[in-house]
Amino acid sequence: MSKNKMYDAQVLQQQYEQWHDLHRQMREAQQKWQAAEKLWQELQAYYQSEQWLEDYENAPELSCREGEYSILSQDTLWNALEERRQQAIDWMKLSLSVIEN
Repeated sequence: MSKNKMYDAQVLQQQYEQWHDLHRQMREAQQKWQAAEKLWQELQAYYQSEQWLEDYENAPELSCREGEYSILSQDTLWNALEERRQQAIDWMKLSLSVIEN
């Protein structure tokens, strides 16, 4: 004999409302992702250009926000590329888990 689980409709209504708010935020995050990709394309083009090598050698003075690294550091854009890649993988895995369930 199986027991039927009892649900509290009010609690579920609140969960739906919370889900709806989070869903809206995820849509906004997608828009931010697209904006970030536009910025990234320009950064990547610069990083792969001869101008980056010239700037790296000439070391122009750049003003960086506190806690941020210079784009002329050899590792800054490379690390950003890896962070971007890993974030894309994490989003893909999350998306697949939603589709599979």
